[in-house]
Amino acid sequence: MLGLFVWQPAGEFVWADNLLSPVKNEAFAIGAKIEDHTIGDTRQRVIREVAPPSHAALDYVICEIDDDPEQVNAFGLYHPADLAITLHNLQQQGVTRVFLTSHLHWPNREAEENATLATAMRQFESVVVTAPLRRTLSSEPLPPAFMLASIPASEVIGGSELFPAVNSLGISPNIDFPQNTYAGFNVLESEKPSDSIPMVARWNDRIVFSSVLLALMQNNKITPEKILIQAGEFIRIGNSGNIIPIDQFGNFHPDPLFAAKSPPRRITSALSGESSIIGATQRNAILTATGNKTSEFEAIGDPYFKLSQLAHTPRVSGAETLKRIPSWLESILIVDISILAAWLLAYNSLRRNTAFLIALLAIWLMLLILYHTLHYWSPVSVYTLTLFSGWILCNILAKPARRALV
Repeated sequence: MLGLFVWQPAGEFVWADNLLSPVKNEAFAIGAKIEDHTIGDTRQRVIREVAPPSHAALDYVICEIDDDPEQVNAFGLYHPADLAITLHNLQQQGVTRVFLTSHLHWPNREAEENATLATAMRQFESVVVTAPLRRTLSSEPLPPAFMLASIPASEVIGGSELFPAVNSLGISPNIDFPQNTYAGFNVLESEKPSDSIPMVARWNDRIVFSSVLLALMQNNKITPEKILIQAGEFIRIGNSGNIIPIDQFGNFHPDPLFAAKSPPRRITSALSGESSIIGATQRNAILTATGNKTSEFEAIGDPYFKLSQLAHTPRVSGAETLKRIPSWLESILIVDISILAAWLLAYNSLRRNTAFLIALLAIWLMLLILYHTLHYWSPVSVYTLTLFSGWILCNILAKPARRALV
């Protein structure tokens, strides 16, 4: 009966099942088998293996915003309308996802001029933008694009209390971003510079992400709610993406010896509509400011390298699905264990304890065989608690029961 009771409240004895499970969630250990993150009760578990980092170059078009020496731009140097034209050209070449790594801040432009960029952004499957964040005395509401790219702080496993706190923008974009746009930070201005790279920050009760992390999420074709964070351990990009190790403050410590491969294709924004890139297979693009003058608008230096650095982390590959054994069979097993406990009541102490120990090992062995051969699973804590309860009760009631029989 105790086993039936703990069986129903989901999560009460998850620690026991994890301890005895053949599947171990060992963060980013190569070769470890980890389970997909699921919400709510489910009778299926999807298990994947952690694979080594990939050495392949990320498949991106790098579009550089230069100083326009050919004077191709219609509106001058780094104008929202010219940037909108560049985005339109990229979309015509087949690009579906864009990572904008420059500051989108034009306080002196007319709203109609800024609106042209927002209109161009709507053409894409998703767009990632960036802005600096900081902590000030007065808190601001979380901007919509940051809200869309955030998750509740309560979803962080292990707590988010040590993550950097922010509450305002350092430079506020002047664009009314469409609903396909995710905003992340390029720098946390209130934090001291270090060799580590901050991946997350806490804005009141929400967790916001680095824009480079959001770009990796975008490359994996997932949305922010599928990002799983375990404080001091890892950030998992969906069920089939990268597993990024982080410290307790949410920082990623990159490999100092890492060298990124060259991007497959590099163009300038002024020539983004030229036939030289027709036939490109890349569906991802990074826009970055690299000119002597336009570099002052740069928010992330060498974004392709930073993204490649983050992508050079373990990822999960393959999948096998475990089905939970039917409820009626689980009930029969629990009843059988209860009957066994009652039957062993008449045995002497040595034979009774030996029988319980054999039964315990037999249950664990049976579940292991079910897992490895038929890909079935069942929470081992249910049967273990039922058996231990019967074992303890038998030892308590054995002497009175034998006296009653005599």
